[in-house]
Amino acid sequence: MELPNRIFLIGYMGSGKTSVSKILSKLTGFRYIDMDYEIEKAESMSVRNIFMKYGEHEFRNKEAELLDVICNVTSAADIMAGEKITAQKNTTKANKYNAFVNIKEPLIVSCGGGIILDELNRIILKNQCTVFLEADPELLFQRVNGDTNRPYAYMDISDENERKLRFLELYKKRAPLYKETASIIIQTNGKSPETISKEILNQLQK
Repeated sequence: MELPNRIFLIGYMGSGKTSVSKILSKLTGFRYIDMDYEIEKAESMSVRNIFMKYGEHEFRNKEAELLDVICNVTSAADIMAGEKITAQKNTTKANKYNAFVNIKEPLIVSCGGGIILDELNRIILKNQCTVFLEADPELLFQRVNGDTNRPYAYMDISDENERKLRFLELYKKRAPLYKETASIIIQTNGKSPETISKEILNQLQK
């Protein structure tokens, strides 16, 4: 079975989206894109600094612009009306991401952990091949604990119990949105990125 032209990976921070995307890229020959990295490159600023300087809302706007371009979206009105997402979106707003306009080559796309917070993003991703890397949130916390490069300021909280509480609360809010958006859900607990990547391909080739 032929693979889809776009494969999007979604999941909470620490779920391994970047590692799995890179391996999938090697296995398929598809080009790999990390959305957070592309936003950082376009804005000449880290995701964390965008959050700190402009707020999460502004970052989410940039994230949505990039997703629109990658998926050749028409308009929000068309999406909400249920139109098929195929036509090119003409916008000067997303000109920082023009490198992705009309790109035809197959892509593996690693999405930011909060991309599913926007309803239009979820609708777009439901029309794509979207893989949710699901993991035990306790394990995810162990992976990212102490990483102050994460965009959320609470990762700097000195009290580990409070930091963990905030982390788990956010996961609980997002988990249903990941599941709602995904076309494939992969349980990742105890699996290597290589095993996860092969499992994704097996699911896609069924």
